[in-house]
Amino acid sequence: MLPLEAGAVVYVPGHTAHRTVNTGPAPLVYLGIYPWDAGHVARFPARRHDHFLIPAGTCHCSGAGSMVLEISHTPYIFTFKMWDWGRLGLDGRPRPINLERVRAVIRWDRRESWVREHLANAVEPVATGDGWREERTGLYRSEFLETRRHWFTARVAHDTRGDSVNVINLVEGAEAVVESPDGAFAPFVVHHAEAFVIPAAVGRYTIRPHGPSAGSECATLKVSCRV
Repeated sequence: MLPLEAGAVVYVPGHTAHRTVNTGPAPLVYLGIYPWDAGHVARFPARRHDHFLIPAGTCHCSGAGSMVLEISHTPYIFTFKMWDWGRLGLDGRPRPINLERVRAVIRWDRRESWVREHLANAVEPVATGDGWREERTGLYRSEFLETRRHWFTARVAHDTRGDSVNVINLVEGAEAVVESPDGAFAPFVVHHAEAFVIPAAVGRYTIRPHGPSAGSECATLKVSCRV
């Protein structure tokens, strides 16, 4: 999660999600006649830098006042809409939803308690160094993407090792500079919430606070393919 307004939440499966969708008034619930959060899903308070894992088959939704940095791989994977907040299309009619497809793929065992244990901020410390620390934030073990968060006040060394492209977002701090110790590319500056791509062929590169962020703590979230 990026900067949030007070009261921001994330919705995930609740205690009655199975009963509501599988039997009973499911079409009415998800066409907007009943509120989405009226006992059918659980509300998780969302804070800046929270990381919620959403493996395939998990019911989910972000609430008002939230800014989500979504990390996904969708060349052949889709999100099926269960409810549309009562929105209408340009023709004045409710927009299409996908209840039948949802019933075919939803994981009924992913209830609130399971989500709290396995998907909400499942952060693991990985390594520390002079002026930096690294955490593994996801993704869930069924996904092929790995996410690592680095907190740093000094230069941090990274290395693609030629194995995977790295996609990185500056999630804390106003500005950082990305440099190649081998001269593989010219240094460039990134700003808060900007994403950038490091090709696998680059190998070694570094990131450090820059400009208004010099001397303060920054953070990046790095995504790579598990190999």
